[in-house]
Amino acid sequence: MVATLRPREWREAGSWLRAQRQANEITMSELAEQIGAPSAAWIEAIEAGECAVPSRFYRGYARSFGMDVSAFAADCIGRYDPDAYEALFGRRSTGLRRAA
Repeated sequence: MVATLRPREWREAGSWLRAQRQANEITMSELAEQIGAPSAAWIEAIEAGECAVPSRFYRGYARSFGMDVSAFAADCIGRYDPDAYEALFGRRSTGLRRAA
């Protein structure tokens, strides 16, 4: 089965990531260095919703944001792929699930 791109969810997830980064007073360059990302431009693309955060970066993001990695991963899955979140964890009560 081919994955369906969900640009609206990706933009919302990117906005959430940007807010987390800014709340922690971390620049894009600092975050890229902290998590081992290719560049600040890559962080910018993630935050613009152009692509999703690859799971291999969950641990670094969580550490940089002072979050539990499991909670961060679940949040990412819920934001990037609400259907996968529901399959794994059940319906989300926070209103992140949107109609297709």
